Amino acid sequence: MEFSFKWPEETKHLYLVSVFSSFFPGRYELTREGDRGKITVKLWEGVYPYKFSTTCGMTLLDEENPLKARIKIWPDSNSEEEFSLALIGTSDYESALEVKGLLPELIIHDEGDPTFISYYLGYTVVRLKTPKNLVKKVFLETEEKKRYEMKRFYQNKYSAFFQGIIEGHVNAYRFLLETDAGREYFGNDGLYSEEFIRPGRVLEIRKPYWFIGSFYYLIFPDSFIVEKLSLEGHRPRSILGGKLRNITSSLDYLSELGVDAIYLTPIYKAASYHRYDIIDHESLDDNLGNWNDWWELVKEAERRNIKIVVDIVAHHLSPCSREFQEAVRNDSSNYHEWFRFIRRPGKDELEALQEVIDRDCKYFPSELRGRVPFYETFLCNWGMPKLNYSNPRVRERLSSLALYWLEKGAKGLRIDVGHAIPDDALKIMYEKVKDSCEDCIVILEISKGVSFYPYGYTSDSAMNYDLRALLLDFYLNKRIDAYDFIDRVKELYTSIPISAANSMYNLLGSHDTPRIATLASTQNKACLETLYATLFILPGAPSIYYGDEVGMLGGDDPDNRQPMLWDEEKWDRKLMCLIKRLGWMRRTLKSLRLGFFDAEVINNESFIIHRWWEDEDILALFSRETRVVYEPPIDYIDFLRQRRVERVELEPYSWNILIKKRK
Repeated sequence: MEFSFKWPEETKHLYLVSVFSSFFPGRYELTREGDRGKITVKLWEGVYPYKFSTTCGMTLLDEENPLKARIKIWPDSNSEEEFSLALIGTSDYESALEVKGLLPELIIHDEGDPTFISYYLGYTVVRLKTPKNLVKKVFLETEEKKRYEMKRFYQNKYSAFFQGIIEGHVNAYRFLLETDAGREYFGNDGLYSEEFIRPGRVLEIRKPYWFIGSFYYLIFPDSFIVEKLSLEGHRPRSILGGKLRNITSSLDYLSELGVDAIYLTPIYKAASYHRYDIIDHESLDDNLGNWNDWWELVKEAERRNIKIVVDIVAHHLSPCSREFQEAVRNDSSNYHEWFRFIRRPGKDELEALQEVIDRDCKYFPSELRGRVPFYETFLCNWGMPKLNYSNPRVRERLSSLALYWLEKGAKGLRIDVGHAIPDDALKIMYEKVKDSCEDCIVILEISKGVSFYPYGYTSDSAMNYDLRALLLDFYLNKRIDAYDFIDRVKELYTSIPISAANSMYNLLGSHDTPRIATLASTQNKACLETLYATLFILPGAPSIYYGDEVGMLGGDDPDNRQPMLWDEEKWDRKLMCLIKRLGWMRRTLKSLRLGFFDAEVINNESFIIHRWWEDEDILALFSRETRVVYEPPIDYIDFLRQRRVERVELEPYSWNILIKKRK
């Protein structure tokens, strides 16, 4: 789909923002051709809200498009924004459904996309997309004359998605479609073609890497203090004194919790307490400790089979970084092209910026407050100049930083603001990471629209804020019922490869959100417990934000970064026991870590999640506000009680797990 826009005057760089860029400028930049900007984006059919934007100070609707709408885009906010609307391919599907015609161009299988075919731990996962209700059944036929019936896994307003899971590698195949009019083949040349499809490079996961289905613990290092520390009122936006050795001394606690990996927010030399305005990416902040402390943490974590994932702030730097200082002082410096200067600065701005640098970027004078920076930034923040990823040296820097921290013992990288970095830069970095360490993970920060990113080519995983929004909308906000919830969860997992689905960084809270216990404080305790159980049963890698396991409270930043609650008398011990039990279940049941997924609805308030792997089959039942009686299929037993049950009775906000061992 081509998006085109009349280029605004006095604008150097213009970005397309929509759900496929997490509503953030950076991933998709328009190319100027004469007096217009253009960009082409590959999209599925649907309705897409969009705008054109600079990184600061300008957001423009498409005045050439009369379609507009006000939309709420963030689950934790009640505000709405106006967007232009792009209707892409919807009329084609509506026409097909109206005349009930099987249009060849609307039957889709892209063998170059791992969403449609991938090899996963000895299985082939294949998907086919058809117009809704026009195809009754789909069979996959192999060159060896084997035929497998595919399951209609999910359907939305326009399309149906069929999925087949076949043991072994399927190297040549075609589809047989059954309709009211008869049967037709879909092969290498599309509908009516009987030629077998022979995919080229297929994404393959050969080993059950540690990060598939793992259990993460997110630590904000400055706040993870072992000594009992309580603050009166709000947390200050200043350093509290957390150390790397505090984390090391707490590893037994984390191991008992069942944690597989620790994700650390930035630990580098920086200007602020949160350290996202990085001065030197190859350093450690002196306030956290030294390299001996780092290596001790790596060694002791590895001894307990806990991996360390570090935060790579790839999108921006601090004005106090050596690179930015040189870029500002010397237009002919090689570093000048590392950033994007959008206008010539005034003398007063340069003097004020120099004052900022002289004060180690910890103070911004009034001359700069409220003014638009003369360079591209993160969220119009003078303290976070944006890196220019059209520069090859900036792309090389990202790769070198990734390899640097792998050499320092990290087993994973979380790419901050990953949704705003061009795919080509991420692809180069990802390939080098995998060449260096096959079982190291790359996680993108994606605040919305996780289904629009090419997993297996630019990353292994992403922070799954989309799933968080669905969980909150079902359990806490009650904006959707069980039918909507399951439909949207299945839509989410249909749109990404199976390996990414089982590796997604699933979360209820982070350093960027209010504490989940605070959000759930208006509900009863059972609601929060059922929310956690759902998180741990769904495909992906569940995460706990430090302190959430003991019921810590906190609102918006910075109160969600209060010091870790080490006073055990104030712990929610029942919640902590639940988290330990869920972590134990993840280690015990391979189907929860590695397995395939399906789901079905019982009624408006309850549903079943189905997970299976090899000889293990699990049914997890969840209820929101109603009492549910369910009669399970034969041969299933209650997993926690280890006994046969003829019926399961769920009280409001409760759950149960049934298991069957196949012979």
